Amino acid sequence: MRQRSGSLLPGVLVAAPVFVGVVYTLGAAVGIWGAGAGGAPDFTRLARVARSEVVVEGALWSLWVGIITTLVSALIAAGLALIFRTSDRLGRWGRTLAVLPLPVPHLVGAVAALLILGQSGFLARIAFALGWIGGPADMTVLVYDRAGIGMITALLWKEVPFLFLVASSVLSTRGEALEATARRLGAGRWETLRRITWPTLWRGMLPACVAVFTFVVGSWEVAALLAPSDPLALPLLTFERYVDSDLSRRPDAFVLALLGTAIAAAAVAAHECAIRWSRAR
Repeated sequence: MRQRSGSLLPGVLVAAPVFVGVVYTLGAAVGIWGAGAGGAPDFTRLARVARSEVVVEGALWSLWVGIITTLVSALIAAGLALIFRTSDRLGRWGRTLAVLPLPVPHLVGAVAALLILGQSGFLARIAFALGWIGGPADMTVLVYDRAGIGMITALLWKEVPFLFLVASSVLSTRGEALEATARRLGAGRWETLRRITWPTLWRGMLPACVAVFTFVVGSWEVAALLAPSDPLALPLLTFERYVDSDLSRRPDAFVLALLGTAIAAAAVAAHECAIRWSRAR
């Protein structure tokens, strides 16, 4: 019993700040405390804010960017990990180049994307010099666009190296022994890839993919530089409500913070369901 309690202690210490933060956010969202608090709790604010058109559009846009970024970066990272898993010179150089963007701050990557993809950026200047466009206004909109192309591109440049590092570690620590066993049992190259390598990869990468998704959905600095103003991304909408001069709207920011927390919790729950499903097969 003591051993079990001791093993739970680290988890409790990690979860305690999150629990306290959620409790405070919930109290501020219903107006119990904080700026703009009215004393009596107003639970109707939760549904009213969450169902407003601007919040729904912003949340859906953030989810779109998060899902596309996570899926594409995971596929690219897995492919690169399979290509550069060899120990020869090509594999070593490939792994080195693939992780180079990892220490670069996201803000720097967002600024670089703005300078390269903007309508007066590097790509637009090259296209104009080659005679492909007549001026900056003719350049395809790649930043501040509703499709989120510029933001997704900048996030891919940052998240692929992280997921590549995870995928390479999974293959080196778990995949090699299982693949060797499958080949000894007579499995061919593609059968080994389908039955051993790919399931091992996605199970090992899944927690990192959840981390990438939750980060992208809550990323403020990249959205501030590259996201459109309509719809307004969920982190930007939260910040806008928090700094509103009308303090009666301050609790709306905490409602949006709870919405972001709920999205993150749903991603973690989906991860647990996927793991249990894979074990049951």
